[in-house]
Amino acid sequence: MEKKQSSREISVNIIISVLEEEKLSHIVLRKALSEFGNTKEDNVEKAFITRLVQGTIEKKITIDYIIDSFSKIKTGKMKPFIRNLLRMSVYQIMYMDTVPDSAVCNEAVKLAKKRGFVNLSSFVNGILRNISRNKDNICFPNEKNKDEFLSVKYSMPKWIIKRFINEFGCDLTLKMLEALDEEKEGISVRVNTSKSDIDKTIKMLEDENVSVKINPLADNMLRISGFGAINELKAFKEGLIQPQDLSSSLVATISGAKPGDVCMDLCSAPGGKTIHLADMLKGEGKIIAGDLTEKKVDLINENIERTGFSNITVNIWDATKDMEEYYETADVVIADVPCSGLGVINNKADIRYRLKEEDIKELSFISKKILECASKYLKKGGVLVFSTCTMTKEENDENRQFVIEKLGLEPVSIEEYLKEELLLIGKNKITAKTGYLKLFISNNNDGFYISKFVKK
Repeated sequence: MEKKQSSREISVNIIISVLEEEKLSHIVLRKALSEFGNTKEDNVEKAFITRLVQGTIEKKITIDYIIDSFSKIKTGKMKPFIRNLLRMSVYQIMYMDTVPDSAVCNEAVKLAKKRGFVNLSSFVNGILRNISRNKDNICFPNEKNKDEFLSVKYSMPKWIIKRFINEFGCDLTLKMLEALDEEKEGISVRVNTSKSDIDKTIKMLEDENVSVKINPLADNMLRISGFGAINELKAFKEGLIQPQDLSSSLVATISGAKPGDVCMDLCSAPGGKTIHLADMLKGEGKIIAGDLTEKKVDLINENIERTGFSNITVNIWDATKDMEEYYETADVVIADVPCSGLGVINNKADIRYRLKEEDIKELSFISKKILECASKYLKKGGVLVFSTCTMTKEENDENRQFVIEKLGLEPVSIEEYLKEELLLIGKNKITAKTGYLKLFISNNNDGFYISKFVKK
């Protein structure tokens, strides 16, 4: 039976859901890909759709600039389907060398007609063929206009460019933008070392023809590639590996949780840090985890069921509200608070378009409420680890000072938990001694902030 939708039609539908309806890209994409099987042909098609969707969303600002350079009707004035069909097609022309430009143009025209835009099919064809003929001679903004130039070159909103330059300087901003611009192969995973050692896990992966690289900044972190779907890998199905970035994995590591501890993970979904805590406890002690909605809790439970850790209780809760039943019960509390997510743009490209600068202040306020609650759950001598996947001073440095000055917790050194290679990056050697770590976006990790305190 002939398929109702081609890969490109599926892709443009996802792109419209994200860029027009403001749905979360990773959720919409995952749902669409779940409709496929796991044959070799299915995996090839899923890989094509993933690349096309993620690439188009990531490069939206650059692509819109290119389209607007060749069209009298600007992207903002186009019909949503045509606008996103052009975006997706220009991404293929500019960034996918394996796809012939003629095929891109022909398929776009077919899709325009199929979706009822016969009268606009010649417009679509003309724009795309003109861009194809002139793609090596596109005139981009002058470098003297730094904000405009960097925004278009790296497809980043100007307000984020300005904030990065003001807070981190031009050199570091450029390094982060270049890291975001590089295409990364595969995904980052953490090995559950209580279930399997690194060598055994690597061999299991390589036996399935998976390419494996050890992250130089942490012994339990791998980058794997060359496979279809991760849920088909034996190491994943048996709970030996957990998809997680290096930065995120350091949160539980820095907590120093040990067998027998009572741990709380306040904002747990999708469960990576919760599973890591369970791995560190080696079946002893307990973990109390939770998040705001049933959907998020379901994600945590999926990971718990797959990995087989039994000492975890999962709750639906609002972490900004006091839960008196947990007062002074925890040896370790992890508060990976809601944040702007600027450090994980590489994995969730749509963040850059959904986020507004004024959101940062509101998120910082929410974090303070969560941290205030978190401090009450600690036993005397208990440890709080506060983390975010962003890099703004309001959400990080200022909230760290709030914990010290308003909540009365004391910062504690985290040097012992970090490899020397990690300490040598930036100012980590200095800040780790005083209890915190700033990680900026790079080829090895997401942008993250981690700070550790003790309740005296």
